[in-house]
This record gives sequence, structure tokens and C-alpha cells, in this order.
Amino acid sequence: MKKSTKIIITTVAAVAAVSAVAAKFFCDYALKSGKNGFRVDMLPQNTKKEPDKMRDILKERTKEYTEWLKENSEDVFLLTKDGVKVHAVLCKTAKTSRKYIIMCHGYKGNAYNLGFQAYNFNKMGYNVLAIDGRASGRTEGSYIGMGYLEKSDLKGYVNFILARDPQAQIALYGISMGAAEVMMASADGLPQNVKAVIEDSGFTNAWDALKHQVRETFHILPEPMLFLASLYAKIRLGFDFKQASAVEAVKKTNIPILFIQGTKDCCIPFAMFDTLYKSCASEKEVYVVEGADHMQCDVADPEKYYQTAERFLNKYIK
Repeated sequence: MKKSTKIIITTVAAVAAVSAVAAKFFCDYALKSGKNGFRVDMLPQNTKKEPDKMRDILKERTKEYTEWLKENSEDVFLLTKDGVKVHAVLCKTAKTSRKYIIMCHGYKGNAYNLGFQAYNFNKMGYNVLAIDGRASGRTEGSYIGMGYLEKSDLKGYVNFILARDPQAQIALYGISMGAAEVMMASADGLPQNVKAVIEDSGFTNAWDALKHQVRETFHILPEPMLFLASLYAKIRLGFDFKQASAVEAVKKTNIPILFIQGTKDCCIPFAMFDTLYKSCASEKEVYVVEGADHMQCDVADPEKYYQTAERFLNKYIK
């Protein structure tokens, strides 16, 4: 073998090895369970008074209603087809009700983060089932699935409810990554018992969401890293970042969707929200909260938020 050929082979092998390490590093950083990852709960650093107040309200509210949900719910465990033990909490209504809402949390969150939402939907007369996503809370797994893996788990919980109550009427609610999850699930052949979807601050697809975060966090050209990481995710987790697509799902869904977004969302550009809404093939409504940041629409105006949600759900669930 010629020396030049050996050099080429060695160089290619070295580039491939470095690329593989870089791809694994990114997936571990962005998707692996634990405290590492993008900070989607942080507000822009150039704002002070009002945004800090909003964040403090959200922090205290989460703490208070986490305890409420723990005290008023029971654990539900299921085993998925791929052998993963998944966890949710079920908060029943005081009076017997056939209305259910399945709730999905955001990136790096868990079911108990949805305590305030659970409280409000429970007051409306809904039995609330809040799900721990993959590698979150008490659900097994090493990597979160950006809503793509979780949508199958959500479908399993729909079947769990229907096994208990075949006449149940079910709504889906998701925030941030959970919003992408419920949108993806809406086109995944759900039973007719699933009547409506509410998505709050969801992304178009995982590629777009991660691209925005890489650019904003590391200030580098995102595409080379995302290409490698997406390929690694396809091999390691069974999906690539463009495959985890809410926008492709809403083009095919027949379930009514309420789209919610804040105008000052620093994590999900408003253009993504606009694309999602315009792409939706089913009945749809929109609720835009002026000045609200990511996952803070119901902090900015909780009364109007839940009134809007209830009016929407009442059209489809009786």
C-alpha cells in the first residue's frame, strides 16, 4: 500500500472517530437524562424586573403544586412494547367523571412540573393523567426522545384509560417538548375517544428546535453538529431529529388543536408557531399571549388561559 493511500485512510478514520465522539457528546448533552442540557427555563439576560418576577412566580408555583399533585394522585406504571417501564400519575375528580386529560411535560421536566395545570384541569372536571417522558421522572431510559419516542407511550396511556372506561372522552395537553409530543401523537392513529389537543409552546421538529438552541447557546453554525448527532440518534435511539416532526403530524391530523404561544418566547421562535398553525389540517384555534416567554403563557394571565382552554375543550368534550 502506498504511503499516500495510508495517509488518506488514516485521516478518514481519524475524522470518522472524531465525528462519532462529537455526535455522542452532543446527544449525551442534549438528550441524556440528568441536569446537563439546554436551559429552556432561562429568560433573556437583557431584561430585569417583569421577567424576573414571572420566573419567580413560576418557580414558587411549581413547588407548591408539585406537592398538591403528589398528595392528590396515584402512581400508574406501564410496560411498553420495547420493554421500557413508564410512569404517570393519575389525579381523579371528586365526582365520577368520564372526562380525561393526558398531560405531557417539557424538555428535561417531569410529570410533577405540571401540578398547576393538573389542578386547573381537575377543577374543570377532568381526571388528569400526567406522564413522565422517557428518561424523566420515574420513567426508565437513558435518553429523552424529543416527543417522538414518547408519543407511543402516550398512546399506551390512552389505551390504559379506555381499558378502565371504554366511554371515556380524552383530551391531550402538552407544553414545550410535551406539546410536540401531543401533536405527533394526534396523527398516530389514536382512538376516536381522543377529542381535542392543546399545545403550548411546541416546536416544529426536533431539528429546528435544537438548531435554534445550538445557535443561541454556543454561537456556532449548527448544521454540521446536528447532522452528525441526528445520525447518531438514528442509530442509537431509532429516530433522527427531522423525523421527530410535529409539523408533519399536524398536516395529517383530524383532531382539533388549540395552539398557544407567547410573543416573547426565547426558545421557540414565533415563526415556528406560525408554521404549525398554518400547517394544521384539522379544526384549530389560536391563543397568543402578548409578552409571555417560553412556558409562561399561563403565568402571564392564568385566568384567561384556563378560560380559553375550557371553552375550547367544551366544544368537543361534553
